[in-house]
Amino acid sequence: NFFEVSLNANITTLTISNTNSTANTVSGFTLLFTADGTVRTVAWPASVIWPGSIAPTMTGTNGKKDFYTFISPNNGTNWYGFVGGQNY
Repeated sequence: NFFEVSLNANITTLTISNTNSTANTVSGFTLLFTADGTVRTVAWPASVIWPGSIAPTMTGTNGKKDFYTFISPNNGTNWYGFVGGQNY
């Protein structure tokens, strides 16, 4: 449930798959992005909901890390995104 991504290009498609299909089960995972020195963008799926409907800006400083955690209370229909920390 933890994935590391070298962010060396814009991500134009991000798919969340293989979620737990058991009824009334909460699913979650964490993504760790490592920047390459350029501010990159991520096209988050429509199922991802950010606070205030505003997705975070990715850190661009080379070697810096951003952590994001996602929780779904409804088997992957909606994912609530949380910034775990940026610019580490």
